[in-house]
Amino acid sequence: MIALTTPKSARSGLAAAILVLALALLVALAGASMAAEITIRPDLSDRVTGLKRLFPPRSPVGADLLRQRNPENFSELALKLESPYSPGPTVIRLEGPIEPGDADKLAAILQAPPDQYPDLTYYVVLSLNSPGGNFGEAFRLSKVLLNDIEGNDPRIAGLIILSEDRCLSACAVLFADSRDRAHPTTDIRFVEKGAELGFHMPYFASGTDTEAVSGLEMLDLGYDVAAAMVGLLANEANPPELLQRTLRYRTPSDFYMLRGDLETWRMGFTPVAKGSDVTEIGAAGLDTSTVGHLCNLTLTAGPSKLATWEDDFCDFRLEPVGSQNGTGSPLLSELMNGGSRAFTATCEGFSCQVRVGESAEIGISVWRDNDGCQEFKDAFPSQMCPAQARGVDTVSNHFLAEAYSCRDGELLPGTFSADNRPTIKRNVNLRDAPGREGRIVTSLTAGSQVEVTGCKVTADDQGVWYRIKRPGSDGWVSARFIGGHKERFANRWTRFGLDQGE
Repeated sequence: MIALTTPKSARSGLAAAILVLALALLVALAGASMAAEITIRPDLSDRVTGLKRLFPPRSPVGADLLRQRNPENFSELALKLESPYSPGPTVIRLEGPIEPGDADKLAAILQAPPDQYPDLTYYVVLSLNSPGGNFGEAFRLSKVLLNDIEGNDPRIAGLIILSEDRCLSACAVLFADSRDRAHPTTDIRFVEKGAELGFHMPYFASGTDTEAVSGLEMLDLGYDVAAAMVGLLANEANPPELLQRTLRYRTPSDFYMLRGDLETWRMGFTPVAKGSDVTEIGAAGLDTSTVGHLCNLTLTAGPSKLATWEDDFCDFRLEPVGSQNGTGSPLLSELMNGGSRAFTATCEGFSCQVRVGESAEIGISVWRDNDGCQEFKDAFPSQMCPAQARGVDTVSNHFLAEAYSCRDGELLPGTFSADNRPTIKRNVNLRDAPGREGRIVTSLTAGSQVEVTGCKVTADDQGVWYRIKRPGSDGWVSARFIGGHKERFANRWTRFGLDQGE
């Protein structure tokens, strides 16, 4: 790293702070022996177009426009990268260290006449697999991309990091900086579940002659880094927290790593997975207690800005007063007996709506307003009321899994505790395998306490199953029949604060 000193007076104010941080970043003059290889890969097109998003579209502007333009619609899980006017898109693949000249190579492909690359359709997706490299060239690459993405007739439908790939260091900056600022309702930066997107502060590679780097060159690149970071923050392409976390990783092998999960979504990117693994959840067995989990997760992990007091005093509990484990919470199917398919709860400053679609799919929407359910207005609402339908985001099985603290087959630490024991909320069948096709082992009665030893995301309408253990019988139960969670995502700082879990 390069140590910089500045007068105390120059270290005040956001602009000065960002500039100093950017100058501290400077450049990783990587000693890579070969440049990136850029190839056209039509064999990857079907794989990319078959992906689906795991979580709702993440854009404050996009969420508002969704409700204004499509007040009764559900957002789609499919990416919709295909165009009715052109086949494709074709995948352009960038692999290897980023080195000077790569931007010119990519620009030449995008600007080539159609007959030069017969396998290249008009619309393309850029696939990245790079350990990093030259930061200056990464910015030039992002400029090439943004000139197209923000143009009148863009060719680039998206950037993606596939599950077996890594995009680190300068590659991560390229990926983050290629946000469509002209169309802020749509994020086109996709991270497939299992991929690695790694950020850290740039560095001087081992063996670099730092004396050969002029002060002017250092300042120029420092200004470029500062401009890129300020652009990301000013356009809300990514939250300031991404930069805050990145600044904590300061060595060549140390990264703030995103892997296509909830943390990736929180940082403003779009996690995706194979289409057959991502499904809409259904309404069967879904009660208001679980809806409360989804409302809280949407608010605390989503893009809404929260004041400290709002973070402390808004909790969509949606459980009967006095309940400690969710028992007694009404099912959505019971609420629907009144004829409505949309229900809203209001806490301090925010409202949350759940909707049941015509095919029993579930949608969630959270917005800043107190008008959602006046008759049950409360900082910790226990009930929902029928409401006029709003635009909502379709809830996938993976989003439900995060609400149940289930990730990669394991419960996240702190899901339950000695004072918050897993409890059967309603009579339910215990099965020998996760899913409705599992053989029934026995029946469990409401109020029974069990031990949860694992979990699994499934493609059925239940979406998430808990593996449970109890005297005399082990097996699987749909997670929506288990209550008693300690972790309910009711407070952003407690769950996602910078110093939490580090």
